[in-house]
Amino acid sequence: MPKLKKLPQDCTFPQLSVVFDADRFAASLQSNAGFVAAGLQVRGIKLRRVYYKPGRSCRLTFEAKLRAPDGQRAEQFFYGKIYPDEKSASVYRRALRATLTPPELGPAVALLADLGMVVWAYPNDPNVPGLAILASTDAITALLERDPAAFGLPAPGHVQDVRFGVGKYVPGQRCGYRYRVRWEGPGGIVERWFYGKAYQPGLGRAAYDVLAQLAASDAVRSGRLRIPMPYGLDAEHDIVWQEMLPGNSFSKDAGSMDLAALAGPVASALAAFHASNLTLGPGLGLERELEELTASSLKIERAYPQFAARVAALRQRLAAAAPGLPPVPPAPVHGSFKTSHIFDAEGQVAFIDFDGAGLGDPTYDVGRFFAHLAVAGLGSKTETEAIDAAVTAFGAAYGAGVPWGWPDRRVRWYTSALLLSSQAYKCVKRMAPERVDAILTAAEAWFPAA
Repeated sequence: MPKLKKLPQDCTFPQLSVVFDADRFAASLQSNAGFVAAGLQVRGIKLRRVYYKPGRSCRLTFEAKLRAPDGQRAEQFFYGKIYPDEKSASVYRRALRATLTPPELGPAVALLADLGMVVWAYPNDPNVPGLAILASTDAITALLERDPAAFGLPAPGHVQDVRFGVGKYVPGQRCGYRYRVRWEGPGGIVERWFYGKAYQPGLGRAAYDVLAQLAASDAVRSGRLRIPMPYGLDAEHDIVWQEMLPGNSFSKDAGSMDLAALAGPVASALAAFHASNLTLGPGLGLERELEELTASSLKIERAYPQFAARVAALRQRLAAAAPGLPPVPPAPVHGSFKTSHIFDAEGQVAFIDFDGAGLGDPTYDVGRFFAHLAVAGLGSKTETEAIDAAVTAFGAAYGAGVPWGWPDRRVRWYTSALLLSSQAYKCVKRMAPERVDAILTAAEAWFPAA
């Protein structure tokens, strides 16, 4: 259990003081009617993550150690969401009418009225209905045996064994699973790996369409960019089936990477993506970032008044400079470009998670990447000279791959802005004020006062 956190000064979900206290949180879960009726004992809680957005929402994940009257024990993973006012009761009543997957012990959904919280036992998630399919051996087996060719499996054949595990789960938004299947076909046993990703209702089609367009693009067909190739779309459950890339994301090896050597190949692949001719919806850009900058800055100032003057000064400087930035044409924008979404796929740079892709300002992606590098450097032994060398190498390779060249001042503006609107704001969401000072210092250095 993480140490008790000090809530932000203007915390809009004061129930978090109970959530961060393991004993009080366990007592709240224990008192729920479903747990009482089943005679369950809550023997401990381990909080995994809190997703706190001031004034908007508060989601969390946790594990509970449970024991039944007959001595049976289980560790159950839960997704919880805190609601304002009396909304939790109506959400709970609606949840009871849904089709739910029973957990090993206890109810599939529970109301913690004292916390204004509804909790769902995994793999139940009201906003990601395909999650239960991803976690079902029977469902995956039926899928593969119904359409083996879509996954590169020889037909006819059948599943001999399938194993899987969670790749990444963002409660209420999406979840990805990794699969390894042993398939017995006409030529004997083969093994295949693939990936399934479930989205909120209505979002699976858009994610699949981006991958399908990229798969047919010159950037991918020429080998200048690698992506996970799409296998299929389950439109009913908003699940995208795709290739599982070999290797690891660069974030796994961030501490040992040669940033300068990495920067060139990553920049060339990003340039190939940005220069692609894709039909996409609206993407992130300057106008949206200015809005985020204002909203996030005000939340930081209210949560941590000790930083208010610095935050306001930087926000005003960035807003004043925006109209004079060198222009770039609209282009495909990844939207969440960072080291965890960049893979070393057997020596080739590959990108994943194009869920937020759209036509916007390509410089946004570059600034977001540099902002992540800057924050990673704050907590490691990465020297300033190494980051500077990586930025120089990145700029040279990227500028050579796009028609608009290297807009240095615009890149620096976005890096500074995203350090403030995204990275510093995360300190509010994660209740970690101790990191704000260093992040602000980095943001001020990326776009200093004239």
